[in-house]
Amino acid sequence: MTGKKFFFSKIKVQKQLYIIYLTAILVPVVLIGGYLVYSSRSLLMERYEELAYADNLRVKALFLDITSNIYNRAKTLSCDTELLRILSTDYRSKAQAALDVDSYAGFYNILSQDISIQQIQVYTYNETVPQNGQICHITDETRRQSWFVRASRSASPFWSCKGVSDDFGNDAVSLCLYSRIFLPKKNSYAVLCMTLSNNHMKNRLENSSLYTVMWLKDEEIFYRSSRTSPQYDGVTTFIPDANETDTGLVELGGEKMIGCVSTFLASYSHNLFYIASLNSGGYAYIQDITYMYVAILLLIIFATSFFIYLFSRYFSRRVIALREAMHHASLGDYFVSDNYSGEDEISDAFADLNIMIQDILHKEASIYEAQIRAQLLENQQQRMEFKMLSSQINPHFLYNTLETIRMRSIKAGCLEVANAIKLLGKSMRYVLQNTATSFTTLQKELDYIETYLAIQKLRFHDRVNYSLKIRTVIDLKEYSIFPLLLQPVVENAIIHGLEDVEENGRIIIHIRMREGKLHIIIFDNGCGMTLEEMDRMRENMRNHPKESAKSIGLSNIYHRIQLYYGDAYGIKVQSKLHFGTAVTLVLPAPESMP
Repeated sequence: MTGKKFFFSKIKVQKQLYIIYLTAILVPVVLIGGYLVYSSRSLLMERYEELAYADNLRVKALFLDITSNIYNRAKTLSCDTELLRILSTDYRSKAQAALDVDSYAGFYNILSQDISIQQIQVYTYNETVPQNGQICHITDETRRQSWFVRASRSASPFWSCKGVSDDFGNDAVSLCLYSRIFLPKKNSYAVLCMTLSNNHMKNRLENSSLYTVMWLKDEEIFYRSSRTSPQYDGVTTFIPDANETDTGLVELGGEKMIGCVSTFLASYSHNLFYIASLNSGGYAYIQDITYMYVAILLLIIFATSFFIYLFSRYFSRRVIALREAMHHASLGDYFVSDNYSGEDEISDAFADLNIMIQDILHKEASIYEAQIRAQLLENQQQRMEFKMLSSQINPHFLYNTLETIRMRSIKAGCLEVANAIKLLGKSMRYVLQNTATSFTTLQKELDYIETYLAIQKLRFHDRVNYSLKIRTVIDLKEYSIFPLLLQPVVENAIIHGLEDVEENGRIIIHIRMREGKLHIIIFDNGCGMTLEEMDRMRENMRNHPKESAKSIGLSNIYHRIQLYYGDAYGIKVQSKLHFGTAVTLVLPAPESMP
């Protein structure tokens, strides 16, 4: 006992309660409950398997009775002397042949007495015997049928499937017994075909809630309880060995069923049948019962765990709360809850801690407010200095000054300098006018780009040549665009694309409609890029590093387009080393266009 007390004295009270709960409640409940769930599930599975097995035996017995009856009927017809006489006679008179055939009542007697037979047909080589509903001549098409080939090679009766139409005109599959009728007088034979009635089988077999499926080996299904369940076709893949029965879970069409699949060997025909009895709702019911038991078990565990948690929390929360508050205060986190109530010593200690924290917070707040006031004063001073500097730069003063310099250059005969000043003034006017605006027209943006390129032409001479191609019917004066959207792309083409070009450098701006979108293509015939450089450029454009200044212009343009127009628009980059680079801005088409 001393050792146990010493052991528990090293563990907190809340953990002691958890250990007791785990060993005394949780583990027994899980073990016993799990065993009950497993045993109940196994028992239900066993009962459903027994039910499927019993129903399979019932169907097998009924099917044996039906097939044996048809075989006996076929044997009777094969030995009918009147039928043998008609089939063996070479009639010279059609009237006599028709009289003999019409007066023969063997087919009618069997069909009227036995409802399990849907149709009787006899195929004969004797063409002097007239055809009717039961007697048919063997034609070339008949000889090509698989059942006739098999009948001509084997003297034993056999079963096979045949496609038929039911009373409502729907396609169906019927089971047929084929048997040879020997004609010793003619040293020949005829083939008897007796078709099993599907309605009779349905009336005999469908006496339970299970689905029944039957098929011949290597042939299709000839009977199923439900015509509206095509997934049962997959049951033909579950084939047991001869004279064996498989019982258990069968998965068809994504649905699990409890079923029994057995074989049935017809001794007189050597045909191997497969009979499946399937319970579509049994497994779902077992699953529902399992889920219900598991839910009850989880509810018990949750309820007991919840009450144990409340009980342990009742004992330990006061000490834990005080310890956590002191720990947070030691780390500089002073936001401690002050709703701890009580009249014991722990409550008094917590109240003293709160008083100390409030005092610290008050002092820190005073220091923080002083810092904010100092920062606000510094910001205000900086804004005043900026306004003073801004007021000294008057745009009109700048334009007038540039115009004065241009006029003096003209008087001095420096026309190239005058032209350069004119272009610079025009460019600066556009930039200053559109800095605070959200949109401008595509025409104004292109005019600015031409001015910008003209300035670059003055700087680099034959290194920079440019042209504008417009293949679209849009009105450039009506189409709105972000201001200064094209300039960074053109500047990038001159600085990087034509960097190594000494002469005949070219910038081509091509505007056209494609796939219902406006494409503005800016092409340079410069050095181009490798695939790695192009991929790196695209990545920097989409996810530009904050610490890098490279490709920031393209990145800004790309994100401005996508933020405003959506992910379907943006920038495409195509390049080939030593051939040049094409940057395409993809924008929405004008709303007025079709």
